[in-house]
Amino acid sequence: MDNIEYVYTVGMDDEEVETRLSDASSGVLSLADDGLAYGVPAHVAFDANGGRLLFRLTDDGKSEKFEFIETTTEATFVCYEDAGKDSWSIVARGPIRTLPDDQIPDDATINDLFGGVRVFDEEIDDLRIHIVELDFDELTGRKTAR
Repeated sequence: MDNIEYVYTVGMDDEEVETRLSDASSGVLSLADDGLAYGVPAHVAFDANGGRLLFRLTDDGKSEKFEFIETTTEATFVCYEDAGKDSWSIVARGPIRTLPDDQIPDDATINDLFGGVRVFDEEIDDLRIHIVELDFDELTGRKTAR
């Protein structure tokens, strides 16, 4: 292992973490049920005033991600960028919950926060939009050292 290349990283300050999260549009939300892990790509919106991350997720009645949200006591969200020699990553960890209907923003706000809904093999009429909140209590950012 004498010829392995290493790249040093340093922590980001709070301001840079918040800027990167504000600019981020997606990442991977990781959930768990006992010993079973479930990672899902998700669109994200950073609520700096509330100290939380919001995700727009859909359900057609067959989605297992909501079963995992119910059993997850602490979720993890990761967003990152790797642009050759420069890279950064942010990890947020904390409790997660699906917001009740009376706390969901209106359609225009949801579109502004998250853009268009990605539809896979579901029927649009069968989809229900949910907003999920990760109230993070840990937030860590790292970037390539210069």
